[in-house]
Amino acid sequence: QPNLPLPAQQPFQPQPIQPQPHQPLQPQPPVHPIQRLPPQPPLPSIFPMQPLPPVLPDLPLEAWPATDKTKR
Repeated sequence: QPNLPLPAQQPFQPQPIQPQPHQPLQPQPPVHPIQRLPPQPPLPSIFPMQPLPPVLPDLPLEAWPATDKTKR
């Protein structure tokens, strides 16, 4: 009986110890490339956003006078 629990405990201990050192090493390098990528997308996304707002207000502006006439 004692032989079974001993081998089971050994594999559990070495497993958690190995993943810990490997995890911190991997996340560190990917963090740099990930940070540089996000700043790039926001710039292009801002350009398309500017031209869109002027187009949207054009429609509501025309609708406002129409609603005023119907109310009167």
